[in-house]
Amino acid sequence: MRGPLFPRQLRAGPFLFRDPLPGCCALYLLLRLDGSGFLRLGLLAAALHELGHILVFLLLFGRLPVVEVTALGLCMQTRGVRLAPGRRFLLAAAGPGMNALLAGVWYARASARLTVWDAAFLAANVLTGAFNLLPVPPLDGAQILRAVWEAAAGRLQSGPK
Repeated sequence: MRGPLFPRQLRAGPFLFRDPLPGCCALYLLLRLDGSGFLRLGLLAAALHELGHILVFLLLFGRLPVVEVTALGLCMQTRGVRLAPGRRFLLAAAGPGMNALLAGVWYARASARLTVWDAAFLAANVLTGAFNLLPVPPLDGAQILRAVWEAAAGRLQSGPK
């Protein structure tokens, strides 16, 4: 069932929506069933995580990246962009770094009187950042490991100075 009413992908500025109808339906159902509100906080932590990547990409390249939105989440596309190991490391570490920064700020702000919402937002950021540091492609941990490996291999090939 594809066509103009049910496009396979939809482009809106730097955002590329893959299968938007099933994705929106799934998101609607999940949010509708989310009585605790934790899913909303998890989605906010994930969006802020991607915002960290987007801000560093913007600083490095002076333009917005293409952000792919699927039913499984957000993903910044870097295909076709040449990344030196240092830039790859910065770009990959920006998402977990954003979550760590938010968790630290939130903890410092709310440590005197931690509400359930504060604790949930803190946990969502810690879990999002930690999960993305797993060394499994396409997660940030694998990209960081690749950048470190490329930098080390480049130093070994160039020899001692």
